[in-house]
This record gives sequence, structure tokens and C-alpha cells, in this order.
Amino acid sequence: MTSPDASEKLARPDLDVFDDDDRVAWLFTVELVRCLGLLADSLRRGDDERGGRAMAKLNALDGMAARVFSDDASLLVGLLKQVADGFRRASIYRPLNALSDLNPDRRSNLLAYARGQFSRGRGILWTSQLQGLERLLRDSSFALCTPTGSGKTLVANMALVKELLLREHEDVAPLAIYLVPSRALAGEVEAKLRVELGDEMIVTGLYGGADWGVTDYWLSGEQPTVLIVTVEKADALMRYLGPLLLARLRLVIIDEAHQVVPEGGENTRISFSEHRNRSLRLESFISRVLARRPDVVRIALTAVAGGASLPVARWVEGRPDAEAVGVRYRSTRQVIGVLETTPNRPCRILLDIMNGRPLYLRGEEQPVYLRLRIGQMPQLPAGMRNSLNRFNSLTVLWTALHLVEEDQRILISVAQEPEQTMRWFKEALELPTWAAAPGFSAPGGELRARYDEARAACIDYCGVDSFELALLDRGIATSHGQMPQRLRRLMTEMIERRICPITVATATLTEGVNLPFDLILLTSLKRRSWDAENEQQIITPLSTAEFRNLAGRAGRPGAARGIEGMTLVALPTTISTTADSFIGVQRRQRRDLLADYEQLRTALLIEERDADAVESPLAMLLAAIRDRAVGVLGLPPNRFLDWLDQVRPPNISPDAGEGASGLRARLADSLDELDGVLLAAIEEIARADEVDMTGAEAEAQLIEIWRRTFSAVAAAQEEWMEQAFIRRGRAVVETVYPDADERRRLYQYGFSPVVGRRFEAIAPQIRDLMAAAHTYGVDDAATRLHLFEQIGRLLANDRGFGFRVRTTVGDQALLANWQRVLGWWMQTPGADEPDADQLRSWQRFVADNLEFKLGVAIGAVVAQAWSAGAGDPHAVPSLSEWRATTGLPWFGFWARELLRWGTHDPFVAYALSQGLAQTRERAAERREEFETWLRAHHVDIEPDDYIDPQLFLEWQNSLPRRERAAATITPETVKLTGTNGARHRYNVIPVSSGSHVCWLDPAGFELATSKDLVGAYDNNSIRNDYELRATQSGTSVNRTFRSSAK
Repeated sequence: MTSPDASEKLARPDLDVFDDDDRVAWLFTVELVRCLGLLADSLRRGDDERGGRAMAKLNALDGMAARVFSDDASLLVGLLKQVADGFRRASIYRPLNALSDLNPDRRSNLLAYARGQFSRGRGILWTSQLQGLERLLRDSSFALCTPTGSGKTLVANMALVKELLLREHEDVAPLAIYLVPSRALAGEVEAKLRVELGDEMIVTGLYGGADWGVTDYWLSGEQPTVLIVTVEKADALMRYLGPLLLARLRLVIIDEAHQVVPEGGENTRISFSEHRNRSLRLESFISRVLARRPDVVRIALTAVAGGASLPVARWVEGRPDAEAVGVRYRSTRQVIGVLETTPNRPCRILLDIMNGRPLYLRGEEQPVYLRLRIGQMPQLPAGMRNSLNRFNSLTVLWTALHLVEEDQRILISVAQEPEQTMRWFKEALELPTWAAAPGFSAPGGELRARYDEARAACIDYCGVDSFELALLDRGIATSHGQMPQRLRRLMTEMIERRICPITVATATLTEGVNLPFDLILLTSLKRRSWDAENEQQIITPLSTAEFRNLAGRAGRPGAARGIEGMTLVALPTTISTTADSFIGVQRRQRRDLLADYEQLRTALLIEERDADAVESPLAMLLAAIRDRAVGVLGLPPNRFLDWLDQVRPPNISPDAGEGASGLRARLADSLDELDGVLLAAIEEIARADEVDMTGAEAEAQLIEIWRRTFSAVAAAQEEWMEQAFIRRGRAVVETVYPDADERRRLYQYGFSPVVGRRFEAIAPQIRDLMAAAHTYGVDDAATRLHLFEQIGRLLANDRGFGFRVRTTVGDQALLANWQRVLGWWMQTPGADEPDADQLRSWQRFVADNLEFKLGVAIGAVVAQAWSAGAGDPHAVPSLSEWRATTGLPWFGFWARELLRWGTHDPFVAYALSQGLAQTRERAAERREEFETWLRAHHVDIEPDDYIDPQLFLEWQNSLPRRERAAATITPETVKLTGTNGARHRYNVIPVSSGSHVCWLDPAGFELATSKDLVGAYDNNSIRNDYELRATQSGTSVNRTFRSSAK
């Protein structure tokens, strides 16, 4: 079979093993297998020459099959031919070869990238990817609006390659900003980009902590750079390093670009007045960048454009006739349905929608049901059954535990209050009646080490009695927005590497994070909150955009077990209680659940076509200001523009900037938000052009900025909106904030102007406290904590830039005793700790107030200190000049990082950030190691030296490095057996045979043999590429590609 004359021997008439018919069929089969083997190998290597020969042979075999064999046999061969032909057309090598024409010197790098994609199972492109890459080859800026799981990330990666590596850049190393909607997604994008493009460019994620960090050499690096940032961090960087960024900026990628479309309703209007609307931040940031750098390339990626693919495309491309690259193609079938939960009976699944269309059995009126062959859930205690939501959630858990036995990975998506669901799950798993539920065994080897690290971090940040740890011990990962970032990333790894088969998470996890799930289960389609002022409950249904985004995470190709992803909403078919006092309540709750699902189902089915006009955040803000001015102040509509020319927010309400909920205060704060947008645009122009901004100049510039806004293209906006935007901008310069120096300071603080003015009163006090912290490096924990408490007290009670919590009794108690939370978070000895029920409330306070509010205040002061000391807006921050430029000790550099990592010790924060320790406790133990080194290598040590990041780096570089075993690249000497070597180079595949290795041509012919004394080649070796080389000096086999796939 492997000898050069094998085909001839098989066809000899004296071969009496077969009769004539069998001989032909056998010979045909052998040739078909040879053909397919050669095609597969040629595809992954990008060998068009031999692939073309194999395809020609396959066409001939197809023709023969149609004439000689039965219909089913010829159909099979015809299908193989069509698949092979489709694979060749969809090969990643084709667009990358075309892309390399921009810079032929980079062709080998691109082909190596293509081979790497094949090793990861991504070498054959989907329809959406082919269309996206075709557009990338033809144009620069465009919007790619295709369903989740259709391969947008690869198009983004190729855009980075095109703009950063293939284009010529004469003066400075090019830079790309990759905007992501959440810190969780930023971490995932950073990790994956480093694997795929880290050898070619600097990839760094700036999404928390300081505005630039100890290892952020991208600032002055000479390599192409990708900054992965949330829009909040991008905005902070622009205030801190704007001219430096814009000088290098070549590309902006907007991931999940549909987030520029705000949800309609009062909640969005309130978010404007509370200065927390992300849609407005995104529109403002992109518009300002485009105004300063209209030549920058921009690409928008979105799975669900909220009916806005056309407006998003027009905004991104800057052309009124622009159209999005968008197809309804889905890489897997996406099924939406119901998990019917019933007391004392097994669940069953109702399949309702597939790929956006109703699913039913043709010719029958019955819907499509699937019965689950799992045991029914044991009857719950009465206290658990009396809550319909609890019964529903526990039935979902019981079902998930059993489906895991079928190698399914399951996400239980929680709309809100994940701590309640986690507690319910923990208590159920401890019931004696649940003892027979499927268990969990931790993996072995490397995966066990990763699991142990996640468990140690869980104990570190949550405690031994936490719900998170209890569920992790049962193989259930958890994730929510308030979870510390390090633990959240480790939990994400537990999911991605199949260590934990079940996940309980909020929308924060699935907001763009590409994790592999086979099945997604939801227990609710609503979120509830309480309006304390009006004493009423606020109910917010899950939007169709959020649901589509969530459903798209199921069944990701290459990761899921099946060919479809399933998203099921758990709905009880009957009530769970038997207590008379709860029956009425549960019946109403069940009716509401059914109505919520029916409403969602209807909306999903009618929302399959894009709209040409949608809401835009800036237009909504302007409309909200006018409506409130008319409705609250009684202002005549025709006087609105004149009113904008002279009004100041404090004149509308004395509570401006205080976060008050009165109607006049909401109006004042909404106007203050608009002033913040305008002031940022005006100051960035003034700083870049180094001019004193006048009212006339501001008006001219704002006309151009308005044309770049999403609001200008999202709908046929009324003329007054543009006039309101421009005239208010002129008023900001001439009337509201006429002092240019004040405008500059307010801009750099990053708050809205009214809030910034109040913050300016305490900013010098914060700086004085930081400047006096020269002994922080040797201070004890109590002294360090006291410093943070002093800074915190300056802003804690301000409702604008200070701490804010919900109006619940528990949250108000936390605000009154926030020092307890700070002490716990910073790991001060003897600090109080929360119990499991309190944990998430404490974590929420940390995330919202310590990491964010306190961190932003400290960052604003440090940014102001740097700008004042540097003078030159193009100055590049460096560690060697940081203290001299800012006039601050190293505490100023570390303060935000300490709040991020939850420690009072900068060394602990450094060790965790560099992966030198797995927990805060272990990092603290290594401090003695550093101090011993410091005393041995330096004299005249000052207190600040103990927290000097330059010395941390020097110490780290002195540590012994683990020597990696050198990859064996020595050519393997071989003996030719099936060729004379006339072609000099041959693609070969190793097949181990006892003590020898047979080197086969991909078509199955043996070309050479070699010894396999140590078993160097096994079944996994076929993932690598090998080349047989015949030269005058001898013959050998060289490995030309090593697969990293596991």
C-alpha cells in the first residue's frame, strides 16, 4: 500500500484476491483515500500546487463514480468533492496571500500565522469571515455586523496585521486602540492576541489600576502596539497622554459597537444625569478621535447592532452611503426554547426558535419537545418550595448536574443578585436527599495546578465559608461584576479549560467574552430595583439585544460538543408550594414568567430586519435637557437655544453635582454631563493645536465634531440639536467656564465640570497627603491604612465624586462604616471580615467606591501632577523621571494599584501582577526575599526604596530563570526508500512502526525511513509539519512547524 508501485500492483489482472468488480472498487477506494490525504495536508500547509493536482484527481474520481458505482456511492464522492472544493476556496491562505501583497517582505510571517490558525482548527473560514476579509482587502474602515460565533475576532486580528505590520510607518511605531465593553473581555482579548500576535507586536491591556504601569514599555517602544482598553480607560488615557497617543494612532477597533445605541426610556435619561452612560462615553470618545485624526482607520465589530447596522456603518466609515458587512450566517444552529420545570416530575425541553425562525414539526400542530432521561429532583423542603423562583433555580441546577454527565458545558445565567442564587445552590447541595446527585472530581496534572490556584485565590479574596468556594469544590465556577479581577480571570480559565463544567454567572461574564458553552439556562428575564424616593419598584426586562448576545455564546464551533447551541428559559408548568398563603402569589409569579417569555419570543421573531434609524446617546441627552427645561422650568420651546447660551447648572438647582433625584437636580446634572462632553472636545483641540480657545474657534471645531458623532447619522435629527450642541459649546468657552486654565484642570480631572469644581477644592489636600507619604515603604499596616482613610474621608460624603451606594439598609450601613470594608480589602491585620451573605455587598462597595471612586480621585490628582511637572504634552512617562516630574513619592505611583489588588503593600501588588505569587499571603511572604536582596545590593537605602518599582524590576530580573528544554530542531537523518530525491524537497508525515519511523508522502507513499529509538514520534506528531530534504550532503527530515494545539 505504501510502496511507489502500489497502485500498479493493485490493478494487476493476476491479483486473484479480488474478482473484477471488487478489484475496481478497492483500487478506487485506495486512490480516493490518497487523494483526500493529499488534499488535507495541502490545505493546512497552503500548498496550492499539490492541492490542485489532488483536486483534479478528485474531479476525475467523481466522474468515474457517477458512471460506475451506485447512486449512494457516487453521491458520497460528489459530496466529498464539493466539500474539498469549498474548503479550498475558504482557506485562510487565500486572503492572507492577497493581504501580503501590501508588503511582500512580511509574506512568510502571514503564512506562518495561517498555518497556526489551521493548528487551532480555524484555518477554514466561515462565510462571514470571508466577507469581512474581502472588505478588509478592499477598504480600510467598515462595520462588521454578524451573529455571535461567526468569527469577527479573526477579521479584527487581520486588521491589526494590515494596519500595524504591513503598512509603512516612517516616524513612529504605529499604535491601535482596541475598545472593549468590559474588563473581563479586555483580559480575554489580551490573552488571545498575545498568543497569536505577541511575537509581532506589543499587546497590553490597560483596563484597571494606574493609567500606565510598571511594565508598560509601549509608551516609548519602537514596536507596533495594541492597547486593549475599556472606553473609560481610553478616555482617561486621552486626558493623560492624548498627544502622545494620537501621534501614533493608526487604527481603532470598536468591539461590541452596538453599545453606542442606547436603550430608550427613563432609565437612560437618568443615567445621563448620574454621569454613567457608556453609550454617550463611546460616542463622545470616537467622535473626538475622528475629529483630531480623520485619517485613522476604524473597524466596528458587533453581533447584535440593535437594528443599527446601517447607522453604525455610516458612523464608522463616515459616508452616508456606507453599508455594513452583515450576513445572517450562523456558524452553528442557535436554538431557543423552554426548560419546563414541574414538581415531582422530570423536566422536558420545548424547542421554539431555531436561527431566528419558529421551529415546528411539518404537518403537525404539536411543538417540538425533548424529554430528558434524568431522574426527577427530590422533593424540596417546604421552605424552599414556598419560593417559586428558588424552586425554578434549583430545578435548573439539578438538571445541569445530570447533563454534565453527557459532557455538556452549561451556563446558568442569573439576571441579578447572584449571591442569593449561589446560597440557594450551596444549601441544596448540602441536603441529604441530594447526596446521590452527580459529583465532581478535580482533574489531575497541569489542570489540577490551575484548579488549585483558582481555589487558593477564592479563599484569599472570598474566604473559606464563601458560597463561591463551596460551589467551586463541586465543580461550579462563578462570576459576577463585583468579583475581584484576579479571581474572575481564574474562574474564566476554569470554564475555558473545561475544568468546571457548570458556571453560574451574571451578564458581566457573557458581555462579549467568548467562552464555550453547549447549553445556557436562564431563570429570569427581568431585573428589579427599588426607587426609594418614589417608593416604587423599577422592573427592567431583559432587552432582545442582551438576550441575543447571551444566546450567541452557546454552541461555539470548535469548542462545543454538538452542531448547535441551545438557550433555554426555565419556566414552571405549575406552582411549587402547597401552603395556602403562598399559592396566590406563586400563580401570579408564574403568569408573569410566562408573559415575559412570550413577550421576548415575539420580539425576537419580529426583530430580524435592521432599522435605518435608531436612538443615539447625544441626541437623547439633548432631547432630555430640552424636555426637562420645558416641563420642569416652564421654558417656552422657542427660547431653549437662548437659554442654553447663558444658563449654569447651579442656577437650575443648588443640588447640581450632588447626585440628587429631584427633577431640577436631574436637569442640572444632565446639562453638566453635556458640558463635560463639550469641554473634553474643546480642551483636546486646544491642547493639540496649542491655541487659546475662543468662542468662534470653538464653534468652528464643534461643527466638525458634530458631523463625526453617531447622532448625526443615526437618524434624521432635528436641526435644533446641532445648533444646541454648537451654541452650548460656545457658551462653555465664553460664559460658563471662561477661564482657560480652569477648563484645562477640569478636563484633566475627568469629572463633569460642576463636580470637578468641587473636587478641585480637595485635590490639593489629596496631593499633600500623598506628597507626605515618604515613609510609606517602611510604615506598618495600620499607618498605611490610616493614609487611605484620610484620603477617603476627603471625598466619602460628597455625592458627586464621593462614595455612593444603593438606598438599602445594608448598603447604607456599609457607607457609614466604610473604613471596615477598606481595612478588610487592604488586608489589614485584625480587620473585620464579611460573612458569606454579606460578601457580595462588600465586594460591590469595593468595586464601586474603593477601586473606582477613590481610585479615580487619586488618579486625577496624579495625572494633574504629571501634566504640571512635564510641561510638554508629548513627554513620554518613564519610571526614571516619574518622581522628579510629579513631585510625589512612590506611594503616588502605587496607590491605585493597591486599591485594585486589595493590599496595602506595593510589593504584594507587584508580585501578583507579575505572576510571582498566587495569593496575597504568598506574595507577602516573598517580601523578605526582596528586602534581603535589596540590602545585599544597595547601600544608603531610603524608605521609598522599599517600594521603588525600578528596584522591584531589578530584583525580579536577578531571580534564577527556569530553563526551558530547548526544542529539538536537529534534522533527523533518514534513508530514502521510495524516491531518488530528484525533487529535493518533499512534504512528509511520520508513522511510527516498531523501532522505525516511516516517512510517508501525504498521499500515502513511503519515501524514507529512520530509527525511532526513544519513541519521539507518536499520534500527536501528525499535527506538526515535516519536510524531507535531499541534498548532496545527505538526506534528512526537518520539522518546519510545531503545533501548539493541545
